[in-house]
Amino acid sequence: MTTRDYEALVILKSTGTEQDIARFGVQLEESIKKLGGQLSSSQSLGRRKLAFRIARQVEGYYHLLRFQAPTARLDELKRLYYLNETIVRFIILNAEEVGPLNPARPLRLGATTSPLSPTPTPAVSVTSEGA
Repeated sequence: MTTRDYEALVILKSTGTEQDIARFGVQLEESIKKLGGQLSSSQSLGRRKLAFRIARQVEGYYHLLRFQAPTARLDELKRLYYLNETIVRFIILNAEEVGPLNPARPLRLGATTSPLSPTPTPAVSVTSEGA
């Protein structure tokens, strides 16, 4: 069976305590392992405000997972995530689509890294002489 590298970003419901969210994070990891995958990293990105309401939620806990899994079992993982009532939204991408993550620089949601984003221009001071 062919295995590939994947990255999953999962938004969990914001209801519950920090312990509940940690337990749900462990459940996400276990579901990958049950399907024959190997977890590379698991990172909780914390509670964030959503850009728009999703399933009556205005905030959610973001969780980033990097893993290797058999390509044939990926649909089963998606099915498990769809059926999980704690998950508000998720996306699973191939590692080739995402690119390498620089471990020296932590991931920040909301940061713009697009080459098309405007760069700040230096302030220009104008002085009038003789006035």
